[in-house]
Amino acid sequence: MFIYEPTLVEGFDLQVYRLKSERGIVGTPNPEMTTNIACFGDNNMAGKHPDWVQMSKDGPSLRTNKKYNFRWDIVCNQEKQMVDYMLDLIEDTAEKTKGITLSSMHFADHGFCTCPRCKEAYAKSGLDWLEWRAQTVTDFIKSARERVKNKPFYVGLLPDPVNAYERFGMDFDALAEYADAFVVPHWSRSYATPWYFESLSRAFKKVLKKPVYPGLYIRGPGDDPNEVEKPEQIIKTACRIARTGVDGLIFLAGNATIMKGFQKAAVANVKLREELEGYGGKPVLDLIDRWKNIIQ
Repeated sequence: MFIYEPTLVEGFDLQVYRLKSERGIVGTPNPEMTTNIACFGDNNMAGKHPDWVQMSKDGPSLRTNKKYNFRWDIVCNQEKQMVDYMLDLIEDTAEKTKGITLSSMHFADHGFCTCPRCKEAYAKSGLDWLEWRAQTVTDFIKSARERVKNKPFYVGLLPDPVNAYERFGMDFDALAEYADAFVVPHWSRSYATPWYFESLSRAFKKVLKKPVYPGLYIRGPGDDPNEVEKPEQIIKTACRIARTGVDGLIFLAGNATIMKGFQKAAVANVKLREELEGYGGKPVLDLIDRWKNIIQ
């Protein structure tokens, strides 16, 4: 479970509270939950420190850059003040909660970052451009792992199993040395074609050397309930993904009420569960069976 408020919801093995989203606002940790922290995706810091924003020949890593269609503003991962702030937040939160999952710890996309900080660091590295970018991301994850100490440590990837190295500086094998598992968001307001999400999951299961947890989107903060996928189709997609051999699934919701509503809908739809018998998604059906004893 991946949720935007520090509220436990019964029926999930892993309960993740999104302490710091890409908005940049930091909440209050819940010691009974694992904590998600978005690192360099940070609208708040980008607004306060425009000179910290990642740069490219095609402009900055801001939501206003139509050549990239960023969903949030992204700060340079060579800006020492930002790096120190994030590592301190990670360490402090790890001491207070059950574990840490990180997201937005990478370069914005192709061509980033060409700010003066990055140009200087790249020139001193002696590496080629792509190697330097990957080393930068891996070094941050290594430092974060050291701050988390012996708590569970999950690394969030972007859902590109082929080009993540060139686009974002993600070296999957190098990151696997520090991650206990990988979270791969398949966030979407529509799961009309489950085959695509099943295929993505198969690809990540093949290339990653640590456990893989794809994420499915129920309804986020501020979403119109009429503009997101129905529980029936989310459950079908979950079963299609489960049969790829992934190690678990994470469901995202804006709050506990939304998550409990999804559980109730899943339990109530007996006909759907009968239809999904034999799909190969038994872990999902078993999970819903557990919910029967929880839902009031």
